[in-house]
Amino acid sequence: MLYFILMEMGEKQEKSGKKKTSGSKKKNKTWLLIVAVVLGILIGLGIFFQKKILELIKPGQKTTVPLGEQKEKEDFKFDWALWEDASGFAFEYPRDLKVDTHPDDETNYSFLAITSSERQGKIDIYCNDTKYKTVEEWLTKESLVKQGSFLDTKVASVSGKRVAIGNGRELTAFIDWDEVIYVIDKQSEEEVEFWQQVYSRIVSSFKLIPLENESEADFSEWLGGFETSGMDVVEAVEVIE
Repeated sequence: MLYFILMEMGEKQEKSGKKKTSGSKKKNKTWLLIVAVVLGILIGLGIFFQKKILELIKPGQKTTVPLGEQKEKEDFKFDWALWEDASGFAFEYPRDLKVDTHPDDETNYSFLAITSSERQGKIDIYCNDTKYKTVEEWLTKESLVKQGSFLDTKVASVSGKRVAIGNGRELTAFIDWDEVIYVIDKQSEEEVEFWQQVYSRIVSSFKLIPLENESEADFSEWLGGFETSGMDVVEAVEVIE
């Protein structure tokens, strides 16, 4: 009888030991799972903050251009037309641009505003009597241009000045024998490349022509009064920085 009692007690202790061992294994697995989850969260946070730090160190990567690579220039495909003005000058301009002649203007011999229906900016061309004897005097005394950067140039074979005054604005001017000033005024803060090409073509093609009812002989004699020698000609395509 005692034998059977001892055997039963032994079996109970053995079962109890197995239960304890099984519970210990479950606890170990739980801790391993918790540690793995925590490590995964820490690694994920590390990668996230590393990317943020790199973005702060290297801003604007999306807008940078690889070294040596240039932005392709837009091909405007201008259809050039000739404008001949009754005030005695002519030039080439894109046919699809609008030319406002300001018919109510009484200050100038001619006042043209060249604009586009699709692009911001404009070019004004005007001529009028001036108080300045020379274009050099205009450059040093006219408030609009005296603080600008300038180049010597020739327009219509006449000595002139080309002045940049900032924000995409540039003027080319010369004064004729009768003290009439001709000004080509480009204003292109937005569409800089478009208006620069138009402006350069107008300046390079600009010429004086006879007035209405003026003979070619009289015009040639009058034109001979200009001093055009001793000038370093600046190409019309040059852009003043």
